[in-house]
Amino acid sequence: MRRRLYNLFGLPDLPEGEPVEDVIEPEIVVEEGDPIHIPTPVRKTVRKPVRELHFHDLGSKRWLEWSIAQQGLPRRGLRYIQPDEMHRLPLEAISTRLHQGDICLVDLNSLAHMDSQRSALARQVQDMANYGGLPVFALDDSNRLLLIPGRGSRIDTETHELGGNSILD
Repeated sequence: MRRRLYNLFGLPDLPEGEPVEDVIEPEIVVEEGDPIHIPTPVRKTVRKPVRELHFHDLGSKRWLEWSIAQQGLPRRGLRYIQPDEMHRLPLEAISTRLHQGDICLVDLNSLAHMDSQRSALARQVQDMANYGGLPVFALDDSNRLLLIPGRGSRIDTETHELGGNSILD
């Protein structure tokens, strides 16, 4: 069988009567310079079934108290606002929240079939933000999702990164 494999791969013929193991001797290559880095072997990880894993409920009272002690209560938030059943926005409440530093997302997608009402609400949001000296950003091409950063928030318009405190805060 070995002869056939040697012939298949085009190796030289084996001498008669000598075992193959004696003929083939491994070569030892000695290289000068930096030693070869051999990574540590990777151990097979044993995965536990989900029922044996221990989970921490981050909404439990223990972890809430711990996070408040470590960081304190947040002063600002992200508000998601949609028009109510009468297709109105609570502009005074939005203005108050923006003055406190919250970031507001106004979603007008529920008014997709009412172009005039949607444009009227977008204009009211723009006027309210202009009165407070805040910019309004459209997050989609159809101007149905509006972003208004609150007082003290900054938006990097070159890299489109949102967050951090402004210097004026």
